[in-house]
Amino acid sequence: MTDLIDTASPTRLIAYPDGADLDASRAFYTDVLGMQATMEDPILGLTSPANPSAQVLIPPVGFEDPQPRFGVDLGSPQAVDAAHAATVQRGLRVVYPLTDEPWGVRRFFVEDPAGTIVNVLAHTAGRAPNIRPRLVVEDVDAAVAYYERHLGAAPGPRHAEPSGLVVHAEVRIGDSTISLTQAHDDYRLYSPESAASSPVLLTLTVADASAVGAAMVEGGGTVIVSIEDRPWGKREGRVRDPFGHLWVISQDMSSAS
Repeated sequence: MTDLIDTASPTRLIAYPDGADLDASRAFYTDVLGMQATMEDPILGLTSPANPSAQVLIPPVGFEDPQPRFGVDLGSPQAVDAAHAATVQRGLRVVYPLTDEPWGVRRFFVEDPAGTIVNVLAHTAGRAPNIRPRLVVEDVDAAVAYYERHLGAAPGPRHAEPSGLVVHAEVRIGDSTISLTQAHDDYRLYSPESAASSPVLLTLTVADASAVGAAMVEGGGTVIVSIEDRPWGKREGRVRDPFGHLWVISQDMSSAS
């Protein structure tokens, strides 16, 4: 059988321990094994100070389904594609499809012959920087449902702690991904509902600004600035959603009917 992975050059192995108690895990890997916490959100990441390629990533319970046990970074997206082709050729089970993730990783999950799930990945070369907004709301599930119904958003992953606190959820609107987190005093995460107003504006460009604005109001939103034709070539206005976040609903005049 032809070897399809001659482009691979594994650069690191990543362990994914269980994350039932993130505080206890952090204490163990830092205090006992001398690793450094380098990431807290959306998962706990720890790295060896002596060898940055030695990493432990501890996701909250339910963060991914299925949850891989370890990851292999093959060094390039081309190597990931070749490994995926070799996986399929050998009849191994792909449990998560080949995907370009919005955080700049190309990956898939494969079940090895012993049944262990492996995350095969590489960072996407030359990826332009991007910004992903994260909205803090009091009720994540209600916000996801509102954005789905009135903005046409597609729900993504949702991860909650055993206590029920939703630490991470995603929705996609077109090519953009928005993350959501439940407000929590202990984490100093406060929603706009707890303040006079949101300091952040989210601009959403649509084909029919009036229709989208009306849908948002129907679902409980409030018009802050009416949607009208503007002298800068846009038809737009501002709507506050039921969770306190401000949306500029914008339409290019060229798309007006």
